[in-house]
Amino acid sequence: MKNLLIIFSLIFIGCKAQQQIIPLETKGWPAEGSYRKDLNNDLDPYVGTWKGTFEGKTFMITFTKIKDYDTLGKYYKDRIKGRYKMLDTSGNQLYSTYNLPEEKAKVSSLGFVNSTKAKLRFYFSDLCIGGQIVLNFDNPQKTQMHYIYYTEQEMIVDDIGCAPYNEMPRGEFTLTKQ
Repeated sequence: MKNLLIIFSLIFIGCKAQQQIIPLETKGWPAEGSYRKDLNNDLDPYVGTWKGTFEGKTFMITFTKIKDYDTLGKYYKDRIKGRYKMLDTSGNQLYSTYNLPEEKAKVSSLGFVNSTKAKLRFYFSDLCIGGQIVLNFDNPQKTQMHYIYYTEQEMIVDDIGCAPYNEMPRGEFTLTKQ
């Protein structure tokens, strides 16, 4: 009888500990502890290193897919995180966030703009400036993306070394998958 009680307790705890998995595109506020999972791998085409030219400089960004915890809503969600660098016309590095761990990346996906899942919206936040980035695929092979950055606040210039260092390119250009 004692063994039966132990087995029943373990089964009950195991069932209780299972995480509710819901599709990433589900609308509304998820239940606490749930997991908005990319069940259809819709984020996968964005993963990898992308390169483009902006104002004569080379911009490179690497996207990875991670399981992220939303502390406000207390749920998990698959997200794309981005780390990037900018090179001058001679190939010298102007700035880079590649040394940051993924969870501290300054670029994080917010969600798809439309139901075709060909446009993904990101949030960028740095010490002095924030904004949104929208990426949409330019070709059916999903090897080129159109990049658009929208600033949400004015740039602050001061002595602490904010702008123009370590910021996202503000404008539009094409990124090509490497």
